[in-house]
Amino acid sequence: MDGNISSPRQRGAATDASALKAENAITRQPSGARLETELLRLAYKSSLSSVFVNLFTAIGATLLAWPVIEIPLILLAWLSAHALVCAGRLANFMQSRPLFASHLVLPSDMVRKLRIRHTIGQSLSFILWTTFTFWAVHHGTDTVRYAGLVIISALAAGATGTLAAEIRLGRFYIAGMLLQGAVALMLASRPDPVMAFLGLVFTLAMLTVHRSNHRVLAESLTLRFANHDLVENLQAEQHALAELNATLEARVNQRTTELKTLAEHDALTNVLNRTGLLRWCENRKDHLGHNDAFAAMFIDLDRFKQINDGLGHTFGDRVLADVARRLMQGVSDDVAVCRWGGDEFVIVLSGPEAVLRETTATAADHIRSLVEMPMDIAGHDLTISFSAGIAFAAHTDDDISEAIHCADLAAGAAKRRGRGITERYDCALLTEQERNLTIAQSFKNALERREFSVAFQPIVSAGSHRVECYEALCRWVSPKLGRVNPDEFIAVAEETGDIVRLGAFVLKEALSRVVSEDLVRRGVKVAVNVSVRQLVAPGFVEEVHSALVAHRAPPSCLVLEVTESVFDPRNRSVILMVLTALRGLGIEIHVDDFGTGYSSLSRLHEMPISALKIDKSFVQALDSHGRAIISGTTVIARDLGIEIVAEGVETERQAAQLEELGINSLQGYLFGKPSAEIGPPTEAMPQAKAV
Repeated sequence: MDGNISSPRQRGAATDASALKAENAITRQPSGARLETELLRLAYKSSLSSVFVNLFTAIGATLLAWPVIEIPLILLAWLSAHALVCAGRLANFMQSRPLFASHLVLPSDMVRKLRIRHTIGQSLSFILWTTFTFWAVHHGTDTVRYAGLVIISALAAGATGTLAAEIRLGRFYIAGMLLQGAVALMLASRPDPVMAFLGLVFTLAMLTVHRSNHRVLAESLTLRFANHDLVENLQAEQHALAELNATLEARVNQRTTELKTLAEHDALTNVLNRTGLLRWCENRKDHLGHNDAFAAMFIDLDRFKQINDGLGHTFGDRVLADVARRLMQGVSDDVAVCRWGGDEFVIVLSGPEAVLRETTATAADHIRSLVEMPMDIAGHDLTISFSAGIAFAAHTDDDISEAIHCADLAAGAAKRRGRGITERYDCALLTEQERNLTIAQSFKNALERREFSVAFQPIVSAGSHRVECYEALCRWVSPKLGRVNPDEFIAVAEETGDIVRLGAFVLKEALSRVVSEDLVRRGVKVAVNVSVRQLVAPGFVEEVHSALVAHRAPPSCLVLEVTESVFDPRNRSVILMVLTALRGLGIEIHVDDFGTGYSSLSRLHEMPISALKIDKSFVQALDSHGRAIISGTTVIARDLGIEIVAEGVETERQAAQLEELGINSLQGYLFGKPSAEIGPPTEAMPQAKAV
């Protein structure tokens, strides 16, 4: 058949394809209108949380200002106005939902009306908060004054996210909230220029964050629209190709090649995946000599989860792609680069075993210098570091897989030793992992076999040295492993989730001893360590309450010690709810090992904390930097109504220095080691020398 003449079936298929493309062109809206509609939809979606935040914050401000306002009716009117504005904004949100649900792209006049209504609601809230700030600064007490400033600062900071979709309104709201507070401070009867200046600085910072959030949001939406259009185009093309069987064979062959590439490459970074790496090693070993070997370099990015949590996974994906590009730049063509999974990469080198160790170390240093160069991602300047492990193996399939495993163990050791370094595999690492596995397996039935016990260490009151509390400490003597260090089995229990069962055991044992030793009547408490896994486990508050009831122990006799990880933003809302419920029962909450983890001084007011336990490392450094740290912490804690307990007190000199600094309670070998026996709680502990 002549190539210029097509069959009726082919002409029909071509006509259908042309019609489909024309229909897509008609229905597809300009990207600007789609972006504007989507941004407005997100703005309305975020306004729902903003409404409730404004309402509950207004109620809190009213309760705070009620005792000091001269005309309570004005405050009630202000709160009522807030409620009306919130009701109006909520009604506006409910009216907008059907519009967004039924329209992919809203008409420009409808977009304008919805934006005006949204702007009016946000502006009315802004005006109401302006009046409160003016009154609080000029007529309120110091507490009300600074509470008002904290409220508008928090609302402005929250607007960087809730108003990220609205660039002009967001700028107006953030700048207005913060600048009017700064102006009010300057015009007050007692001007506070320092706080006013900080308000200006905070304004600039929040405007910058808001602009960045808007930019990232707009870029991600634009990319999503582009991907959607691309999918539509591909579907149209596939439909046409399905009808035009003349090109089917070429398309099948092309797709087969693409699938093979996809099967061996990571879709995000375009480097090899696990399958591709093992295939590369298999092909490579055919070209290696008898004395040649492989070197595996396992790379684990440091603190990458903070990027995903703080800036979003889309942003994190761009960082991973840039890191992969730098890794490819840092190696030659005969070196394999693989994304092993998540934020982990594997690089495999090959060559003569005699020189491979030196070349691998040099390559690791070169790669580190490239990866740690500053990168600009969507307006954010970042510096990425990584922990790496290196292991070597002969060129067999089993040895290559084992080398990657050993390099992974070495990278884990690098992370534990401070991150940002490269470690070579050592046999001790495998021994350590095997011991951890043995501990985890032995742990499973250790509780049922009653291998655990509880020791008690006294905590004394500063000055009088009278015992006021005993800390319950878990001990494990295994028939197979012998005495297991708490640092070992607690870490494994945390990893496996068995810490929940272990914590329940320690709590019951501690309460049993409190009752049996008659400590409650003598006013002595017992402190039990609680992990974050226990706090976030369902029913923890009920479990603690049931244990108290079962042992007939009052909540006031129990202290729960948590670590600074409770300030981790990932679980903060759940932990805050649990700690507040426990505090509501009458149980004290202490923060253990304070100062060694998260920088928590700025967040202490967020949690119902009764006391901080200063880590023993600061007590041991009293004659150097430790004194300044303890002193500063004590001053801040005292202002917040939080007591201080010092751990690791071993000498009388340390005890005297800590008492001079205003420490409330002391704990350490000076007053007694952990013991299964509880001493007489009504007498002062002897001033013994350090053990």
